[in-house]
Amino acid sequence: MDDDPWAELAEHWDEDAVGYADAAFGHLQQVLADAGPTLDGAIVCDFGAGTGLLVERLVGRAARIDAVDPSPAMLDRTRAKIEANGWTTVSASAELPSAGEVYDLVVCSSVLGFVDDLDAVVADLAGRLSSGGALVQWDWERAPGDGHGLTRDEIRSALTSAGLTDVRVGGAFTITIEGEPVTPLYGAGWRR
Repeated sequence: MDDDPWAELAEHWDEDAVGYADAAFGHLQQVLADAGPTLDGAIVCDFGAGTGLLVERLVGRAARIDAVDPSPAMLDRTRAKIEANGWTTVSASAELPSAGEVYDLVVCSSVLGFVDDLDAVVADLAGRLSSGGALVQWDWERAPGDGHGLTRDEIRSALTSAGLTDVRVGGAFTITIEGEPVTPLYGAGWRR
């Protein structure tokens, strides 16, 4: 799959990213406990779902989960999990559902730093939130002179420009990658 830059990573993604997914899920529960909504019975969009590691943690709590990822290789892994586990409340697609779909929660794990137009994507996702719904993202903090990741100001600006309120941006959790502690950023905002 030469046109899928994530194909090579998909094969070992679950082993490499499980610690990140556990930490992100724990952080998500903390963010929601502090400001609602609850995961229980929620309609969720996991935008940039990858192989479905976060989906695995949401199943059983959320009423429905739409896993969205542009990588065919990553989606193949998610779909295999859906089939193997009989998850009837989870769908997997390369595209967001129609604009009329409404979510209680949109999560974006290490994906928004890769989109071409951050403000437009965040505005689209925020526009799909129900009243009281939340958008929670985790991304790597871009260092000066580095082209990868996002800054705190970029995250705050995108969430605020999308009309979300109670916007929070900061360090999310610390994990060890290749022997080094790293702390991704998170951003959260609510449709009130």
